[in-house]
Amino acid sequence: MKISLDWLRDYLPSLNLDAEELSKTLLGLGLEVSGVERRGAAFSGVVAAKILSVGKHPNADRLSVCSVESGGEVFPIVCGAKNIAAGQIVPLARPGAKLPGGRTLAKTVIRGVESRGMLCSTAELGLGSDHGGILILKPDTPSGADLSALLAKPDLVLEVEVTPNRPDCLSHLGLARELSAVLSLPLRPREPAEPAKAAAPLKITLTDTSACPFYLGKAFSGFDIRPSPGWLCARLEAVGLRPINSLVDITNYVLMDIGQPLHAFDHDKLAGGEIVVRFAKPGERIAALDGKTYDLTAECLVVADAQKPAAVAGVMGGLESSITDKTKNILLESACFAPVAVRRTSQLLRLRSDSSYRFERGTDPAAPPLAAAMAEQMIRELCGKSIQATTEGTAGRQTSASEPIAVSAARINEILGSDFAPAEISGALGRIAAKQDAAGHGIEFTPPTYRRDLATEWDLAEEAARLLGYGRIPARAPVSAPAASKLAPIAATILRSRTRLAAAGLSEAFNQDFTSEKILAAARQMEAASWARPANPLSEEGAVLRPSLLPGLLQNAALNFNRGARAVRLFEIGKAYRMEKGAVAEGWRAAGVVSGAACEPFWQGPLNADYDFYRLKGVVENMLPSSVQTIFRAEPETAAPLNPNWSDLDRLFHPGQRAAASSGTGAFLGLAGCLHPQAAAAWDFGARTVCLFEIDLDALAALSEGPAAKFAPYSQFPGSWRDLSVVVPKSARYAEIEKTIREAAGENLKGIALTDVFSGKAVEAGKISMTLRLSFGRDDRTLTDEEVASAVQGAVDALGKSLGARLRGT
Repeated sequence: MKISLDWLRDYLPSLNLDAEELSKTLLGLGLEVSGVERRGAAFSGVVAAKILSVGKHPNADRLSVCSVESGGEVFPIVCGAKNIAAGQIVPLARPGAKLPGGRTLAKTVIRGVESRGMLCSTAELGLGSDHGGILILKPDTPSGADLSALLAKPDLVLEVEVTPNRPDCLSHLGLARELSAVLSLPLRPREPAEPAKAAAPLKITLTDTSACPFYLGKAFSGFDIRPSPGWLCARLEAVGLRPINSLVDITNYVLMDIGQPLHAFDHDKLAGGEIVVRFAKPGERIAALDGKTYDLTAECLVVADAQKPAAVAGVMGGLESSITDKTKNILLESACFAPVAVRRTSQLLRLRSDSSYRFERGTDPAAPPLAAAMAEQMIRELCGKSIQATTEGTAGRQTSASEPIAVSAARINEILGSDFAPAEISGALGRIAAKQDAAGHGIEFTPPTYRRDLATEWDLAEEAARLLGYGRIPARAPVSAPAASKLAPIAATILRSRTRLAAAGLSEAFNQDFTSEKILAAARQMEAASWARPANPLSEEGAVLRPSLLPGLLQNAALNFNRGARAVRLFEIGKAYRMEKGAVAEGWRAAGVVSGAACEPFWQGPLNADYDFYRLKGVVENMLPSSVQTIFRAEPETAAPLNPNWSDLDRLFHPGQRAAASSGTGAFLGLAGCLHPQAAAAWDFGARTVCLFEIDLDALAALSEGPAAKFAPYSQFPGSWRDLSVVVPKSARYAEIEKTIREAAGENLKGIALTDVFSGKAVEAGKISMTLRLSFGRDDRTLTDEEVASAVQGAVDALGKSLGARLRGT
């Protein structure tokens, strides 16, 4: 927000800080100054002049010949502006005057008539961008006065970053209050004249007081819409607003001055003589002041007349009821709209304004009457002397003061770790309180209506620190070191998964939670009814909350391959979303996409092998805790989805090269496998083998890990190894083979490793040969050959009985 130092001094006449000091002071209050603009006169020799007469140019239809007086001297001036009239006070650039851009004025003859100078607009003086007419000065401006001092006195304009919790600082009054409190400067409030009473009541109806707690409307007649005076234009230009006309400029001035949005309707264009604040009806539309037409929904709050919406409440007025140069009767609105209602409407319509920016954050509920009184006073001064108040009315009620907060100086020092004196704390808080009373050993602090962020003693402690100075809080070591807290199961699962996937050589990717229907279609995700969608997506690229992490990772992989990468090893940990029973369900997932070499080039070739399903399976198993027994179950291509709740994601996998991961207790953990050929074609992966997995971390965290693993000393006695080559049916699962051997070989069996798989002419059709290395040992002695042979024979017999296996060569 732009703040004019000259404007600020209306409230703080004794403020005497330069830009650097003011920026530092505001930063200490939590308000960062991101830029400073120095404004001042870029012209000289320009004086105030009174127009004595205006006549037609004898040789040009579009020009006028004026006689103007300045400092007792009369000047003939040729002018092309249409807004001049006898009696006005205007800027006169006399011969020899210097204007912005290095231009020096001289006497000239225009179409046969001498012109001894030029009447100036704000643009020609470098005070604004309005070329439309001559700048009209205040009627009491002395003739001959040097305007470089009156109109363009030196000023500083600060760009102040206001945090969302401090909407009260979105005005000159708000910042003046802050500076008054921290610098102990007297604050000079606005004291507008008592508003005139209207002759008749105005009917106002609020259909939902939670959306609009209070509404004030007042109608005026006898308007003369004219350009704003120079001082008003200069102030609006200083804070980045373009002057439009006297009435609109008054509402903008009040907005930037005290932070209360106002709106003016052309009263003659409102039907029925009443105002209704309601939610829009089905099928209603409104053409707004930005020239666009918006389709309204039942969630859009509007200000309507007896027939139709006239404005989007708290956001923007309607074009049909807008103020024009022909407006004679106006209705002034000063209201309090609920932040939630305005934000919802603004988001639905994708329509923002200075008013909605303030209403969304929360305006002062006590401000509407003050704002209306300020506007009325300025209207009477700037928009014609014949103005009369015709009707007025209010509806709803203004929010009462907040509940008082009891706190003591000792408690505030305890919270801050400070040593502030009780009188200092009481004085600092008293400067921002609506009311403050002594209460026991402390104070009872009543927050002002514009400070909705003050509700607890912790808030007051922060205020004391801001106003008295954070730098005055001593740096002390804590009395005791906090004990390390145990991680929640899901946090521990996420940390372990991230650490182990990174250790496996995968790089972590970070994608947005939003994705597009196009990307989901490429990932063969078809269950659109289960997709969770944001109510107001910023673009089509973020129209859906991702149901899986894999589409984003596949997009990352495609980008890397398109940039020349030879291998991709990526993982991501984040949330996935879906609709369940009408509500959005979200859960933590770990997903990965790998393709190409499993590690960087190595001179010993076998380590350079590309990723396949089995290498991927090893990565996933390594990620899972050792205390959780993991079973990978593959199914034929014609099988149903491996898990009904993951049926959409199941389509992303190759039907013959996918497996479900589950715990030993049967809990489903996720999917792993190779990418479906159609999806591979959609991402232009070509002939590359792309492997992927996604694990449900919430399900994993819910499993009991059992006792922590403990180190067991190695046996001091030598072990024994036996290679066992067996022929088994192709349909036999390795997990079943290993389980059978462990149960049959007894407790002396220490390990099993699959060293070879063979199928060919030497093995009958429908079967394969597996070579397994069995290791045996004990901690208390060396096993005999007979004991090892007996264990091996037991394993062979068990395999033959349960799986129809036999030793190769028999």
